[in-house]
Amino acid sequence: MISPQSSSALIGALEFFLGRREGLQRFDFSLDGFWRSFGAILYILPFFAINVAVEHRLRPPDVMVTGPSDLVFVLSRLLDLGLDWVMMPLLLAAFAKNLGIVRSYASYIVVRNWASVVMSAPQALIALLAGLGLLPLEFAAILSLAVIGVMLRYHYQIVGATLGGSPAFRAGLVGADLALSLILSGVFSRLFGG
Repeated sequence: MISPQSSSALIGALEFFLGRREGLQRFDFSLDGFWRSFGAILYILPFFAINVAVEHRLRPPDVMVTGPSDLVFVLSRLLDLGLDWVMMPLLLAAFAKNLGIVRSYASYIVVRNWASVVMSAPQALIALLAGLGLLPLEFAAILSLAVIGVMLRYHYQIVGATLGGSPAFRAGLVGADLALSLILSGVFSRLFGG
């Protein structure tokens, strides 16, 4: 069962994605709301499970033989997700004063966390269609890149609405978040052979 606060935040994230700035009014920016926003990962898990299942199913046969066991593969992806979920908020908290975002940091994290659910859904749908053979892998890859572009723009808008700053600051923060996610995924792939 979804709580009223979670429902409101998810609707707000979707509204903001659709260009309705009033969606930001649906978020709980209190201290409790800040901590509660980290629970948005629970709503990401079904999308995550679809992506991991399809990724595992589509691995080349030689990787399936020499790669990690199924359990290690799934656990490495879960560790990657968990660390990725908290790393950027922790890094931003450490540098908030230097970046001049102390007052708006929590608002950004609240919106970012709930918006991550919205950002996860399209990729999971593409993965599911590709995994079921309903979408050619080449086309799925092109669609995924297009979705990533749309989601980077969405993230840029979130930064602008919550933290403000110059276009360079916004782009830099979005790029840093993406780079951190890619680095963590690369590290876990190397560590666990996935």
